[in-house]
Amino acid sequence: MLRRWLPRSFYARAALILIVPVVAIQLAVAVMFLQRHYEDATVQMTSNMAREITLVRARPELGEPLEIAFVDPPDAMMTRFWDLSGRAMRDTLMSRFPDLVTIDTRTDRKKVRLGFADGTGLMFSRNEVSTANPHQLLVLMFGTAILMTAVSFLFMRGQIRPIRRLARAAQAFGRGQMTDYRPSGATEVRAAGMAFLDMRARIDRHIEQRTLLLSGVSHDLRTPLASMKLELSMMDSAEAQALADDVDAMERIIDTFLDFARESATDERTRTEVLSLVREAVAMAAPGRDLRVTGIPVEADIFPDGMRRAVANLVKNALRYGVEVRVSMQLATSSIVIVVEDDGPGIARKDHMEAMRPFARLDAARSNTSGNVGLGLSIVRDVARAHGGALRLGVSDLGGLKAEIVVPR
Repeated sequence: MLRRWLPRSFYARAALILIVPVVAIQLAVAVMFLQRHYEDATVQMTSNMAREITLVRARPELGEPLEIAFVDPPDAMMTRFWDLSGRAMRDTLMSRFPDLVTIDTRTDRKKVRLGFADGTGLMFSRNEVSTANPHQLLVLMFGTAILMTAVSFLFMRGQIRPIRRLARAAQAFGRGQMTDYRPSGATEVRAAGMAFLDMRARIDRHIEQRTLLLSGVSHDLRTPLASMKLELSMMDSAEAQALADDVDAMERIIDTFLDFARESATDERTRTEVLSLVREAVAMAAPGRDLRVTGIPVEADIFPDGMRRAVANLVKNALRYGVEVRVSMQLATSSIVIVVEDDGPGIARKDHMEAMRPFARLDAARSNTSGNVGLGLSIVRDVARAHGGALRLGVSDLGGLKAEIVVPR
């Protein structure tokens, strides 16, 4: 239950860890000071005043030199409950004078009036029975605490800055950006920074090796396929035509691999007007079709070739399985959402994750002769992740699939 009310950020939690002990110590010291030093000083000064009061009651002519005046006695006991020194003074005087019946410290904060059983009333200065500036130690104590807390905050801020730099570098890498990052700060933070740099380097090598392998294998397959097409073109049988169709499908598969590998290797993040790029991708995927793209023009740092291919893949899928296709671009607070919808059969919710896996083909009737290798949605998801976004699948109000590419603005 308490965890719900704790601050979320590391900086706020560290500040809480720093402030709570300081406040607790200050309160403990303040209570001890008020109870021990302040009250003890009041008791000692009141005892001295009691001796002077005894002397003045015995010899009234000494009242003026001792600054104790005869006045009308107060009607009742009048003290404030939060007046700690007043309570200590009252208890001391009552113990020294059994015939003392009333004490007034409320009518005049700077004076004390006493009333005795014989009707005598005395008045003297409050400063004679309590310290004149009891707050000085408290002000000094709290002032020093505030100063040390401020210094600690500045020091803590310097310690947290390297952690925030590491977080920003990790977020940028998740969006496909390579920022200049050098580990700094405490030993533990430096170790985390070095681990991040090693991880980033390994991921970069893995992506590069995968792209080179994909490109190399696809390129090497072109030569035997070209020979097969040449030989099949010299044959006139029906079987030869069927084999030629298979070779054409394989060639389209290889083209998909090569295009994906080429764009992954050469694409660079640039400032691009996204709505125009989406319209170019739609025109590339559906030549001759009048597909309107609705949205508000906005610029963003994206990989233009990758984004163009991702949108084109979604539009091609929509046209392959549906008749009506709708493309739009929406702006959220911190992201851009590119939406492609169709009225086709769609994809069951339980198969959404499977559909985005490489080489996944949910419909058994979709054979490789159509050139479908199951990389369409996988490529779209990889492009979205390279931008620090995601690919979301849902159900369109048209009745078919609704695919959303969400990327940061």
